[in-house]
Amino acid sequence: MIGRITLMSGAAALSLAACATAPAVVADPAPQVAAAAPASPPPPPPPAAPAGPPQRVQDLGGGIYMLIGNGGNIGLSVGPDGAFVIDDQFPNNADQNLAKIRELAGGGPKFVVNTHWHGDHAGGNAAFAGAGATIFAHENVRKRISGQVATPALGGSGNAPASPPEAWPVVTFTQGVDFHLNGETINVYKVQASHTDGDSFVHFREPDILHMGDVFFNGRFPVIDIGSGGSVKGFLAAQKDALTRVSATTRIIPGHGELATRADLEKSIAMLEGAIAAVQARIDAGDTLEQAVARKPLAPWSSWAWNFINEDRFTTIVYTGLKAGT
Repeated sequence: MIGRITLMSGAAALSLAACATAPAVVADPAPQVAAAAPASPPPPPPPAAPAGPPQRVQDLGGGIYMLIGNGGNIGLSVGPDGAFVIDDQFPNNADQNLAKIRELAGGGPKFVVNTHWHGDHAGGNAAFAGAGATIFAHENVRKRISGQVATPALGGSGNAPASPPEAWPVVTFTQGVDFHLNGETINVYKVQASHTDGDSFVHFREPDILHMGDVFFNGRFPVIDIGSGGSVKGFLAAQKDALTRVSATTRIIPGHGELATRADLEKSIAMLEGAIAAVQARIDAGDTLEQAVARKPLAPWSSWAWNFINEDRFTTIVYTGLKAGT
């Protein structure tokens, strides 16, 4: 069974003009979407993103950029084959992001890859599609964005509403997809359930730059969206998988935070291992969720807390995931 599809520029390439109007192209038969774990007290929703251009553009060389601003970090490759974009942030800053991409690329986006379905990474899909981009993602991303699979909102206010059809990925995959663009080989591959059940990594092979989406929050407690099929143990396993793929010179674009290195990823893995062990000890001692939170088991990692995921909220996430076996 073929697990990947390959796309390249030139006359021999798959015709992507057709993809923009055709139904989704699925590389393999769809696996079952992982069942959601029992509900737990969720964190509050993130604040609405203000409109505005990226706060910073980091030039990584060779026509590759990292756009840091409101929402998840955007990856961008520019060159003669067009603009290739990783994630597109929120709906209300899509126009500003498109303007910045046009400034850097000399034209609008040609391809967009969603690393997962959340609105701070895929919320700009409709605007980017309207600007001419073909949107690629793992099949579970399309299922959640389209509402085919009901998904609890992170803020706990019922299920997340479906996005309009123009925001849905039109090319989906189960294992991965390869692009050959702008003189680079770009490998996109699905990782196990971790942040959600539809996470993908994107690796610019020759310059050795890896975009990990929200499977990596550099220097912060991560969001693990159990309601979207995410997994505490899977998150740690996915980071360890990434570690086997990077070297001391690999540059890593996290979903949130500054450009990272292998050493930063190792620190994240060590924190997760410690946090999981500390919360598991409270579970083994018979603590309820409320008792575990009150005992502050994550105090040794307090510096990883931030405005959306503090110690108590991350304790809740880890406790809930471990109790559910994920």
